[in-house]
Amino acid sequence: MSTKTIDTTDLRNNLSATIKGLGREDILFIKSRGKLTGKVIIDDEILEDLLLLQDTDYIKSIASAREEIKRGETYTFDEVFGDVL
Repeated sequence: MSTKTIDTTDLRNNLSATIKGLGREDILFIKSRGKLTGKVIIDDEILEDLLLLQDTDYIKSIASAREEIKRGETYTFDEVFGDVL
């Protein structure tokens, strides 16, 4: 995992290229006038991993869902979306 920083002006002017240039494990810290803003761009899977470490209810819900899958308590794509699509 690597961390990078970018100024808000550079980010605004190069948003698409900046996002394309980020790797899956990169974390981009955003600065304004040379100071960190407390805002970051992070991959959603990395964010989920961080949430797992802090939220016991989230951890329990994931464990419960995995048990349901093992027991075959799942729905097919058609059962979930039916005629919607």
